[in-house]
Amino acid sequence: MIFILLLFTAFAIFTVHLYTSRRKNPYGPFPLPIIGNLHQLGYAVWKTGGIVSGFQEIRKRYGNVFTLWFGPLPTVYIADYAVAHETHVKRANTFSARWAIGGLNYIREGRGIIGSNGEFWREHRRFALQTLRNFGLGKNVMEERIMEEFYYRITDFQSQNGEIIVHAGTFFDLLVGSIINKLLVSERFEKDDEEFEKLKNNLARAFESLSIIDAFTPLPLLKSRFMAWRTKKVFAPLDFVLKMTEKTVQKKIAAVKNGDVELDGDGDDFVEAFLIKMAKDNKDGVKNSSFTLDTLTIDIYDLWLAGQETTSTTLTWACACLLNNPHVVRKLREELLGVTRAAGREHVSLTDRTITPYLNATINEVQRISSILNVNLFRVMEEDTIIDGQPISSGTVFTTQLAMIHTDETLFKDHEQFDPERFIDDTGLEKKLIPFGIGKRSCPGESLARAELYLILGNLALKYDLEPVGGQVPLIKTSSPFGLMKRPPNYSVRLVPVGDKLL
Repeated sequence: MIFILLLFTAFAIFTVHLYTSRRKNPYGPFPLPIIGNLHQLGYAVWKTGGIVSGFQEIRKRYGNVFTLWFGPLPTVYIADYAVAHETHVKRANTFSARWAIGGLNYIREGRGIIGSNGEFWREHRRFALQTLRNFGLGKNVMEERIMEEFYYRITDFQSQNGEIIVHAGTFFDLLVGSIINKLLVSERFEKDDEEFEKLKNNLARAFESLSIIDAFTPLPLLKSRFMAWRTKKVFAPLDFVLKMTEKTVQKKIAAVKNGDVELDGDGDDFVEAFLIKMAKDNKDGVKNSSFTLDTLTIDIYDLWLAGQETTSTTLTWACACLLNNPHVVRKLREELLGVTRAAGREHVSLTDRTITPYLNATINEVQRISSILNVNLFRVMEEDTIIDGQPISSGTVFTTQLAMIHTDETLFKDHEQFDPERFIDDTGLEKKLIPFGIGKRSCPGESLARAELYLILGNLALKYDLEPVGGQVPLIKTSSPFGLMKRPPNYSVRLVPVGDKLL
């Protein structure tokens, strides 16, 4: 009897708290005790066939900023560019704290560049950006590195009779993966590398299984026996990726100890630069330095995921879009031929960016239509404030939903259509495209990703006709509409050298 009374009392307190707190956050559907709005969100997602479309259904009723409750936790979603800019840029300090209580913190535990906060985050983000700049990010040497890998992969996949047939995902994984890996640890991936195949297979499994529920499940519960059935499926693949990262770091350390690698200057890659920083902090007597071998592993893990998976996935989407729109390839080639001939070059260069409006527009449209995260990473309010004229209380979790902005019909008419011309017709539209996020938490690898997209797509369109293998073009449709990441279609493509057509 006492137990029932305590249970009823706890339920009553929880209910009163829920309805009192509801008035302190933006409008949203009416939540129920215990489950919040899970039933309404689940219905909207099922009805519309995906997470993004489900969110759009809720947005139609409650506006550009709305609240959904995950059990006792309020979560606010921003689906409007003007509001996102006002909060994340103009009031960046108020809206920059990362929320990493659940799945995001499963491996990181407050470390790394993606899931950390405070001085730790500022130190490690600043170090990462400076180190990447030291290795040529934004300079001519970065173009040389990207093009070296581009030509290497083309040759690597070319058969004896000169034919090039590639699985799009594998091709771009190896190309982009090697670019970032050489920056991080000075190593290239090879196409017959079994460990790389295991790495990619594990990442694919994890991203296809991760759901929004995992993001909100408390870390102690995720690591409990009760949730072992779930974590084994979703997070075990990420454990494998972490172990691979640890193995790579230990390999570099062993090379330093053996005298095969000498640490001097800024180092030749990110790991070497980090080890030099560790040695300097130790020499200078820095107490409780956050630069340790454990944090090095997590930083590498974050940089590799951010620098490889996102760009490779975007390029795989891009190739599918071009296969479905050969007229875009023809128009791209016409523009790029004029530019490269005038410059006396055989390839597209980063110096051409200001004079290739159609290529720029095509890349914009690729990033808009791919919008590779169905649900963006969350942040948390550390103080009470106002957002779009509505209150948002301290402790509320929130996010700017990039995929919702990129599918907003008021901004991008006929958003399901692949149409680079929209960015030519409306030159101000590019400002409202935010594929790398917005504010202080935007992607640290943005400069590298932009260079890769420009050089790889530009030179593919210039030098090759793209043909579907088997005559069937891939649908521009994700295989994971209910997952956190919007996975691209699975397909192969034939690259046919243009050759004499260029003359």
